[in-house]
Amino acid sequence: MDAPSFALLFPGQGTEAVGMSAGWEAHGPWREALEEAEARVGAPLRRLMAEGPLETLRAQRIAPYAVLAHSVGLYRSRRALGLPRPVAATGHSMGFYSALVAAGVVPLSAALDLITAVEDRSEAAFGPGAMGMAFLIGIAEAEVREALAERPSLVLSNRNGRAQFTVSGPLAPLEDLVAEFQPKALKAGLLPVRHPLHGSHMTSLLPAIARRLSAVEPAAPEFPLLSHFDGRVLADGQAAWDEGLASVALPVDWLQVVDRLRALGAPLAECGYGSQLAGLTRWADRGLRVASLQAAP
Repeated sequence: MDAPSFALLFPGQGTEAVGMSAGWEAHGPWREALEEAEARVGAPLRRLMAEGPLETLRAQRIAPYAVLAHSVGLYRSRRALGLPRPVAATGHSMGFYSALVAAGVVPLSAALDLITAVEDRSEAAFGPGAMGMAFLIGIAEAEVREALAERPSLVLSNRNGRAQFTVSGPLAPLEDLVAEFQPKALKAGLLPVRHPLHGSHMTSLLPAIARRLSAVEPAAPEFPLLSHFDGRVLADGQAAWDEGLASVALPVDWLQVVDRLRALGAPLAECGYGSQLAGLTRWADRGLRVASLQAAP
């Protein structure tokens, strides 16, 4: 691919779709990443990507693995086809795990195990149907914060744009929040996530998650990584891995990430299926454009 060196953006859960693997199945690095992921998690990721059904691909114990493996396989395939090493990379939510693997901080197996650890600990802590996340689009931040002040069990978990947010917490007050904002928001609803990610509800789970991944020895990143929490540069491998472990309890502030990307001045490219981060980046800064690495050559 003839292009200058990009700053790469790795998308998170919600980008999974039937057909996401089209054109990449024959590329060795992509196939090897998917084979490794399938062996590690025991799920037919390639078949579900190619054939569905979509509801199975979107399942909580399938979608994160599919997104991670596809993004990593896509990056490795693009590199084999001549893509220059990125000047920096980041990821939105669990997309940061893809960035960790792409940068060589940890192997793919470690990132897959981190997803499993988060799922296991969250299910044990919260049980089914108790917690979740909601999205609000087209509402001013001050209005969102005012509504949350009346619902102290809820947490502002993502600042995705100047009028695009997610909230985490118990399901009943989330449903009440969505009902309040649906008449005046561009969009408002519950996300297909069973855990209160990127908020203080997850903090108590971090020690057990870290113990489960204690054997992982992070390496120095091959290129700088940017925190999705505040956009700061994570140039050290241990710091980057610590950020990955803590990320499930750290809010996502895409506005700060975009500020850092703007300062870098490099062209931007999304390394994954769809245009999740192209859309979020435009919500933060209408002047920024994000290319896609998805189309197979």
